[in-house]
Amino acid sequence: MRSKLSLITLALLCFTTLPAIAQQWGRPHPPKMGACFYREAGFVGDYFCLKVGERWPTMPPGFNDRISSIRVFSGAVVRMFADANFAGDRMRVERDVDNLKNFRLQRDPSRTWNDRISALAVVRAHDDWDRGHGDQDRDRRN
Repeated sequence: MRSKLSLITLALLCFTTLPAIAQQWGRPHPPKMGACFYREAGFVGDYFCLKVGERWPTMPPGFNDRISSIRVFSGAVVRMFADANFAGDRMRVERDVDNLKNFRLQRDPSRTWNDRISALAVVRAHDDWDRGHGDQDRDRRN
């Protein structure tokens, strides 16, 4: 019985720490269809990648407001939001962005998208999620 409890405890520890391991800055292999998000402008430094279909309504610890450039692969679309839960200013990115300082927030044009992303989704162009999170008045495109 004691060995079963130890085995269950070990399995639970592995499953609870796996997402934390997967959500690290580093230099992973880019996905065939998806996007990579870089800490520095010009696609420099550590980064993380998401595949099409992955969505983060809230950025994991250490990721919030820390993205400065984005690479997009194979027709993926990035939906980025200034606030958690896919709220606030939003921008739709269909191609590489080497410096988010070049794009201003709509609600506060004195600020840029650099180090402002609090929620992300990587989707296929014009799929249900992409269409459902567009708002003509608030949706900016790159």
